[in-house]
Amino acid sequence: MSDHEALPPLAKRELVNRIIASTYFHRSERLSSFLQHICELEIQGRVSEINEKDIGRTVFQLPTDYDPSIDGIVRSHASRLRRKLEMYYLNEGREETIRLVIPRGAYQPRFELCVPECVPKHISSEAGAAAQEKQDGEDGSAERAVTQDAAQEKEATPARRMLWIGSVAVALLMLAGVWFYRVHRKEVAMERGFWPQIFNSQRPTILVPSDSSLAIWQEFKHTNLTLADYLTFAHGKEEGPPTPEQRLAATVFARRYTSVVDLEIIQKLSHVARSLNVEPSLRYARDVRPNDLKQSNVVLIGSSETNPWGLMFQGGMNFILKKDQERGIYTIENRRPLPGESAQWISDPNEQTRTVYCKVSYLANPSGAGNILILEGTSMAATACSWEFVSNQEHLRQFWQQAKLTGGGSSHFEVLLKTNNLAGDAAASSVVAWRVAP
Repeated sequence: MSDHEALPPLAKRELVNRIIASTYFHRSERLSSFLQHICELEIQGRVSEINEKDIGRTVFQLPTDYDPSIDGIVRSHASRLRRKLEMYYLNEGREETIRLVIPRGAYQPRFELCVPECVPKHISSEAGAAAQEKQDGEDGSAERAVTQDAAQEKEATPARRMLWIGSVAVALLMLAGVWFYRVHRKEVAMERGFWPQIFNSQRPTILVPSDSSLAIWQEFKHTNLTLADYLTFAHGKEEGPPTPEQRLAATVFARRYTSVVDLEIIQKLSHVARSLNVEPSLRYARDVRPNDLKQSNVVLIGSSETNPWGLMFQGGMNFILKKDQERGIYTIENRRPLPGESAQWISDPNEQTRTVYCKVSYLANPSGAGNILILEGTSMAATACSWEFVSNQEHLRQFWQQAKLTGGGSSHFEVLLKTNNLAGDAAASSVVAWRVAP
């Protein structure tokens, strides 16, 4: 029988309680719940029930049909949990006789017997023995004294060596602990800093998918709609008898359509919100009012062609996506090019490379008290690419490091990415350019 299997349940539960009461866990309710859940299943002999989907449903209250390959919240929290456990055993838990380990690539905890650090006691006994030998030598003959001194030196040398090794090891552990804590604290701050700025209890969050009917109407009319026209619905008024094409456009616009890509993004955003104990509201673009954007955190999905509310924020943007309705191509304008940057980028659906662009804009709302997240692209595949960027913690972390965003998710930014449209899906994306709000 292995050590972790032989440990009594009471000892395991007491260890878990000590860990979650430590400074590394007592303020992290979610990680504490995570640890308690998997440890209790292990204690009860139900290790086979510990898996990512079970943790997602039980600890993070995700729906039963959620897809772990899309929503990586359990994996990211498991990494943080392992780091906090390591910090606990480097500091407050260094005298523990039981070590709790969660192996990488799995979620099943292991309780292992360990021996606390005891080098100082060993060194003390060696020094005492050496001192006694020295005293004996002083009572004997000169020859014996020389012999005893030599013996003392021989015995003391390993003790001094062990003392030196122990001191160096402790110093290295302390330095590693400080470095690990600083890096971990920075990573956690960056991970926590983005989505809680959008989903929090201080103000409501509105999710706004695209108005796909509007895109069809503009293609019929060969013109781009302004936000003022969208607000007054002036585009619905035709002068003179309408042509069959105009009647068809009006019929299409009277319907409320949005894309499947937008609905999938809305569903995933809702999962993120619920993991933060927030219930966002869903609003069709035509039902949004300017005051909503002033008073709430808002996520706008789609380019200005399909979600004109993004036009409200173009005055403060550097990268502007515009569609030429006559030619059917997109131009991404770079208002203030930096050295080495293009003044514009073109996305032509007829081009063989099928290059498409997407942009993520994370901005302050008009009141300055909330935040606006705009996910837009030159195609549906590109819009999906913008979501993949903000939903991937590793991509965000790499971008924050590249852009030197020390504030992580609390900093406002624009980032332009490009990818390829492969049968309606986006391939791997790459960052083209970015701007950070001053």
